[in-house]
Amino acid sequence: MDSTIVELYTPYKNILEKDMNRVLAISENELVKDKPESLLTNFLADLLLEQGAVVANSQQLNLKPAVSFFNYGGIRSALPKGEITVGNIFELMPFENELVLLELKGDKMQAFLDYIADHGGGSVGGVQMVIAGDKATEVKIGGEEINADKSYWLVTNDYVAAGGDGLEMLAENEQFVNTGEKIRDVIIDYLEELADNNQQVNPKLDGRIR
Repeated sequence: MDSTIVELYTPYKNILEKDMNRVLAISENELVKDKPESLLTNFLADLLLEQGAVVANSQQLNLKPAVSFFNYGGIRSALPKGEITVGNIFELMPFENELVLLELKGDKMQAFLDYIADHGGGSVGGVQMVIAGDKATEVKIGGEEINADKSYWLVTNDYVAAGGDGLEMLAENEQFVNTGEKIRDVIIDYLEELADNNQQVNPKLDGRIR
């Protein structure tokens, strides 16, 4: 490489490496994805549900998501026990996906949850369900039985909202809001807030998908 380019590039490389090594929070356990639920999938889903509400409120959208979904294939690595760095989050979430909010009728939400059941579970928040064959049964959203005539707000990413990963039913929404917020940045902000409040990452298995 040309020496002039090296001189120009090196300071930026050093800054980037320093930022990637920046510690965001501490995890009490290693978080690995698995189905039907896992510490990592529950952590990401609950984080997305909570932060989706925060973003909606900050943008004065007058809505609150009831369900969250983080596509299983988009979770690209585990999170370590101990220090979680910016670099860990880039490895976990290398894509430039943005946080979106969708309004779905109850029948479309049921079809979406049937998809999750058919795939053996996944990263969902706000929901309790039992997998029976390829269907989601005994579904509760926010502690209440799902209602086919009711509408629910789902927080997820722009890739699946457009029907990616075979989720065509999500494209059949009543309303759609792209917040413009990068999901990776939302995760980083959440972890920094945990640390600021002297809290550690400590998700639980709660039987949300059985």
